[in-house]
Amino acid sequence: MSSEFFTLVVDGREIEARPGETIWSAANRHGIEIPHLCHNPQPGYRPDGNCRACVVEIESERTLAASCVREAQTGMRVSTATGRARAAQTMMLELLLADQPQRESCHDPQSRLWQWADRLGV
Repeated sequence: MSSEFFTLVVDGREIEARPGETIWSAANRHGIEIPHLCHNPQPGYRPDGNCRACVVEIESERTLAASCVREAQTGMRVSTATGRARAAQTMMLELLLADQPQRESCHDPQSRLWQWADRLGV
């Protein structure tokens, strides 16, 4: 391991992260999927933490954290799909979908919002 990396544990897997890298980015680079809406490599998207679809549980912390804006830390232990994290992720998708037209008449029925809703059974 290079000195420019440090390790943390995500879903029981030890992974490497770079200084300043977010939990979401490090997990994604290692093939660990976390629901997300605002984080997208296309122009016009940036991680803001506003949608809260990417919340994760961090050991010894009381509140859930938006993984797209929370910096990874050395030795951090993160869980992406505990009952608590998954309930929060699905609730946020439900709230966002409640303000949308029906899928059949929406602008983009294959949007990231609808894809994650399908994957999480919302």
